[in-house]
Amino acid sequence: MFNEKERERSLKFSLLDGLFASINQGFTQSYLTPFALLLRATNFQIGILNSLPQFISSFFQIPSADIVERLKSRVKIIAHSVYFQGIFWLLISLLGFFNNSSFAFLIFLILLIFHNSFNAFATPIWQSLMSDTVEKDKYGRYFAYRGKILGFITLVANFVAGFILFLFSQNKILGFFLIFLIASISRIISGYFISLMTDFPIKVVPEKKFSYYSFIKRLPESNFVKFTLYVSLMNFATYIVAPFFAVYMLKDLKFSYATYTLVNTASTLASLLSLSFWGTYADRYGNARILKASGILIPLIPFLWLISKNPIYIILINGFAGYAWAGFNLCALNFIFDATSQEVRTRCLGYFNFTNNIALFLGGMIGGYLANKLPIIFPHSRLLTLVLLSGILRILVNLIFINKFKEVRKVKEIKEKELLTIVLGIKPLISLSEDIFLFFQKR
Repeated sequence: MFNEKERERSLKFSLLDGLFASINQGFTQSYLTPFALLLRATNFQIGILNSLPQFISSFFQIPSADIVERLKSRVKIIAHSVYFQGIFWLLISLLGFFNNSSFAFLIFLILLIFHNSFNAFATPIWQSLMSDTVEKDKYGRYFAYRGKILGFITLVANFVAGFILFLFSQNKILGFFLIFLIASISRIISGYFISLMTDFPIKVVPEKKFSYYSFIKRLPESNFVKFTLYVSLMNFATYIVAPFFAVYMLKDLKFSYATYTLVNTASTLASLLSLSFWGTYADRYGNARILKASGILIPLIPFLWLISKNPIYIILINGFAGYAWAGFNLCALNFIFDATSQEVRTRCLGYFNFTNNIALFLGGMIGGYLANKLPIIFPHSRLLTLVLLSGILRILVNLIFINKFKEVRKVKEIKEKELLTIVLGIKPLISLSEDIFLFFQKR
């Protein structure tokens, strides 16, 4: 049995891994589409880039539980997967020098597929390891705390990457080479810190093994499968348009890399500042309830994009998007930890991630196909029709599926309307108004 010191040591190395992984994320996540545009990708190719790697890599999530049970070591599997990811970023960094080649985009796509496959394979294993490393009653607070620190690192890294591209605006190839090279080095360092984590033993219970088909077949009665379907369909509705916001800003609105970076920074900053808020309420009222509350906010985001193309306005609404998605993503992961036992958690995480990635693939492919097919409803961009469609689909997902699953642990009761007023910031404003009214009434 591992003692508390070993747990704390493992969490320290996990945080250091997360620090360098966040640098990698900040230098890459917002710049894949801009780099694809540098390689002369079309809208349809952008859709493929943001969906096909997800689709292929998702199949690597299914066998992850069986391989872990066979090899016994989660830490070694995760660390080696991360090392390979770092190598693929190194290769991607060199691609810009071949941007005149007709094969450059294809090679970029293939490298991203390999990268995502190693990442997809390791993700449920890492999530399973962390769920055993963190004490169960501290999931909300710990992951909110971790997310806040790493979110700040991602924010700074994203801004620095954008600044590098701004400095090299006359030589974009060199700019992208530098940011992807830094991403490569950071990912390899994060792999090193993962290798130092405590390898908590995994419980293997042969009679609790089940196939993906058996998992899906239990949809009518399984609370967890219903939750998986809700999250996956919400991501499907979102990913129909998600890859094209960058195209919309850079090509249709002619935003500079600096403005584009500020928009993405707003989302990351809002997510960072709100994680403690979401984590506190999730621990108090339950992850399922907070997931649903933030899920109600998510359909509002596309409709806000339709109102104005002013950069300051777009920065503000992207901040709101970061706030809403922070709650949704944090509670989705924590709900999985709550709803699954240790012996089946890696398998359930793999099946959840597989289903979700298939939804992302279908959303990206359909969005890529529709991007140039939908009618022009809004004068300055056809892509806004796709934004409208995404908003409508998000509303439908909520109407049909949001009440299909329930909380799995005992939590403090609160009325849904009251919780929504807290999430929207209405209740604090009402309380402030009442205090002001009473103050003047006494006078």
